[in-house]
Order: sequence, then C-alpha cells, then structure tokens
Amino acid sequence: MTNELRDERLRELAESNYVMLKQTYCSMRQLKDLVDRLHERYLQQGTTFEMDAVSALKLTADGAFEELERYLRPECDPDSADDKARAE
Repeated sequence: MTNELRDERLRELAESNYVMLKQTYCSMRQLKDLVDRLHERYLQQGTTFEMDAVSALKLTADGAFEELERYLRPECDPDSADDKARAE
C-alpha cells in the first residue's frame, strides 16, 4: 500500500468517524430533550418512587450531552458556541 493510498484511507476513516459522531450528537440531543421533559413532568407531580430513577437518567443524559456538545458544538454551530467550547 502506497503512502498516498494510506493517507486517503485515513482521511476517509476520519470523515466517517466525524459523521458518526455528529449523528450521535444529534441523537443525544433528542434523548436529552426527552429526558428533560420527563423530568419536568415528574417534578410537577411531586415526589414519586420513580423520581430517583428519572433523576439519575437526567444526570446521565446531561453529562453525556455536555461532553459531546463541548467537543462538537463549535463544529456544528460555530456562531452559537460559548467561550469554553471554542478551540484553544
């Protein structure tokens, strides 16, 4: 395999990984929105036995989404990125 061919395959792999990461980010955004709405409904109902599970789901979804957003938001939407998300 020549160096040119290897470099081309690496570029293609990087592009493929980025597309997958972007799709994951969009899916996480949808999941986070769903969990946020579910959490809000439970808060409106008051304390229930399931509230601990819903709170744990919300914390997990928020944490995962924040990590992806910090990494991808400048690439997906550079005008809306906050200072901590900008590349150094």
